Amino acid sequence: MIKWVLNKIFWGGFRHLLSDRQYASVRYWLIHGHFPNIENPVRLSEKIQYIKLYERNSLRKAVADRIKVRNFVKNRVGEEHLIPQIAVFKELNRSNWDSLPNKFVLKASHGSGFIRIVKDKTEENFEEILAETNKWLSTDYYKFGREWVYKDLERVIIVEKLLLDESGNVPADYKFHCFNGVVKLIQVDINRFREQKRFLFTRSYKPVDATILYPAGEELPDKPAELDDAIRVAEKLSKEFTFIRVDLYLLDGKIYFGEMTNYPGNGFQVFKPESFEIEMGSHLKLD
Repeated sequence: MIKWVLNKIFWGGFRHLLSDRQYASVRYWLIHGHFPNIENPVRLSEKIQYIKLYERNSLRKAVADRIKVRNFVKNRVGEEHLIPQIAVFKELNRSNWDSLPNKFVLKASHGSGFIRIVKDKTEENFEEILAETNKWLSTDYYKFGREWVYKDLERVIIVEKLLLDESGNVPADYKFHCFNGVVKLIQVDINRFREQKRFLFTRSYKPVDATILYPAGEELPDKPAELDDAIRVAEKLSKEFTFIRVDLYLLDGKIYFGEMTNYPGNGFQVFKPESFEIEMGSHLKLD
């Protein structure tokens, strides 16, 4: 009950009175039950808080922008890894909606979670999608989570080709946690937009008996044929960062870039068991 009240106070307005450092500490405590050791971090989540507060370089900001990151990917690993882009709109309106093909993905350029899958435009409610995209554009994602990389990013709507697997579903999302340019953990998210399952693997694709936020399913996904090449792509993209997560789609023998995530879960996700998070933290060497 006390934690519920404190959460209400924090999200109700108290957070706006806090510095970025205070915000990180208080929100971390509300989730984990203890304050983070930011100055001498051990857990991965503590090290991500350190990176978020003190590693303020322009490259992190560039890859957080869903428009600018495309040039970064093109220059580092090649344009063939980019999902084809259909259009970029300052806002969605009836005219540009009508100009789009029957299936596509809508995204916003300036934050996380701003995504809408459109499998059949004729079955969608345009007014509902318009309200959703307008809400995206009106949201200052930096103020919401204090992730400085999103501050003052241009806010536009991006339309990309919809990738579907052989079953007609959104493909599994392979997320490569890169520590000082080396993949140490592979996260596989399945059914992201339904009943999400999350599997964790070592670099050699051995299952890890641990969880991050979501439970694993009963049936392990097979090792994809493209995995070794995907690891190479992830490491090329991550080599200039102390830590970053590179998200890729492996589909029909091809590797498509999804996004680069500076601070997965804003550095607040709960790892179970705790020993697993400490182990992950030991892989990360900070400047």
